Amino acid sequence: MNPQNFKSIKGLGLLLCILACVPAIVRAGPRPAPMPQGGSRCLEATAKIVGVSGITGTASFRQAAAGVVVKVTVDGLQTRENDFFHIHLGQTSGNGDCSQTGDHFNPSIGAIFPCPNNGADQSKCQVGDLSGKGGLLKAPGGGKRTSVTYTDKVIRLPTISGRSVVVHDAAFFRIACGNIVCTQN
Repeated sequence: MNPQNFKSIKGLGLLLCILACVPAIVRAGPRPAPMPQGGSRCLEATAKIVGVSGITGTASFRQAAAGVVVKVTVDGLQTRENDFFHIHLGQTSGNGDCSQTGDHFNPSIGAIFPCPNNGADQSKCQVGDLSGKGGLLKAPGGGKRTSVTYTDKVIRLPTISGRSVVVHDAAFFRIACGNIVCTQN
């Protein structure tokens, strides 16, 4: 056998071995954020919120004629402060660990965070900036319940199902979160 042909065959074998490993490497890589659930139609969605130090709550989203009625209720906030709440791209594991929820949900190019003018023109806000459009959670402290209800003119329910709601304290630390699930199609 010609030594030159042997080198070519050896190189080709090495190349084939590398190419055979590529699918395993690709499968082991980071996984993208989950795609929204609920198909093209979702009329109601909810999230069960769980957080640090016994924080619990719910977020509900209901389609109405004027937009989506958003209601966020939280119990267990110990500090008297104004807390933020947003929709984030990813999901939580469900045990109050909000570190995997990713960035704010913001499909609108040019949307501003924080929402300008207390949400007077919601079209200028990030889609996921719920507290910017509806007002902050005004925590009375001592674990007492706080709630915000407003009508969101920007959110589309099918695009938020499969994402998460995250509550941030005044310093923007993630203190509670829950996955948004479509409950009525």
